[in-house]
Amino acid sequence: MGNIDLSKHEALYGSFDGGHDRQHLIAVRNCALKLAKKYAPNKTDLVYIAATLHDIGLSIDRENHEIEGEKLIRSDLYLKSQLSPDDFEELCHSVGQHRASTGKPKSIVAKIISDADRGGGSNDPGEQFSRAYWYGKKNYPDLTDDEQIWRAAKHQTEKFSPGNYGRRTYFPETEIRLKKIIDPIIKAYKNQDLKFLKSLVKPLLHLY
Repeated sequence: MGNIDLSKHEALYGSFDGGHDRQHLIAVRNCALKLAKKYAPNKTDLVYIAATLHDIGLSIDRENHEIEGEKLIRSDLYLKSQLSPDDFEELCHSVGQHRASTGKPKSIVAKIISDADRGGGSNDPGEQFSRAYWYGKKNYPDLTDDEQIWRAAKHQTEKFSPGNYGRRTYFPETEIRLKKIIDPIIKAYKNQDLKFLKSLVKPLLHLY
């Protein structure tokens, strides 16, 4: 399994938006491998593959990227030939169910990918917030800079406040990480602390 060529799939991330670019891929993959070493040490290769492929459906459609990603994998005869039937099905399930808002991961690999994708795999509040900020700059260009800040903070708060879908996790390490990177954003938004939120923005030029 370690010799599977994923280069064409990795290349796709070069054209994705800042929330799903190659930096995101690397962060999610590294996070997933850390979880796998503890919770599924016999499946680290499969976790690596699933993490690499988790967002490839964005090449077809952003809104349904998890569904399109699973379709792409199922139609990939090369991948199918390189994996056992059980591993191939677990790969498909992991990609198809990784999304926070809709996913219902059942296997250990799927839960690892789902958790690793929470907060983009990041460990840094600034990077986490900047991805939402720069996404807005690209997709909502008519907003003022302050409006971009509030839009990003509102989105993060609505998604990741305790009890909301972004906070649905399967491993304690993920909740610890989200408290570090998300809770300061939520607190600042609720306190209307524009100065702090502005301080989080980084010039992540690689995003676009």
